[in-house]
Amino acid sequence: MAIPDIQALGDYNRITKVDSSTTFHATGSNAGAGFIVEVVTNVVIHASMGGTLPASALLVDTVYPIGVKKVVIGGSGIVHVLHR
Repeated sequence: MAIPDIQALGDYNRITKVDSSTTFHATGSNAGAGFIVEVVTNVVIHASMGGTLPASALLVDTVYPIGVKKVVIGGSGIVHVLHR
């Protein structure tokens, strides 16, 4: 029996840190399967199937298993987008 080349060991296997003053588009191979908000100030999460969440409505350091289409961060804020 052959061992596959890619062995994903967890629910999320890659992380993209999105810093302040950044817009991150989570499309194609960067599709976001979830996120963690580290700093909530000036952050808006755009869900993959529509709708937005201001990060001020979320708890920091919590895994949110919500598909991410885009993350927009103003002058401050940090989000970690989780990928499968």
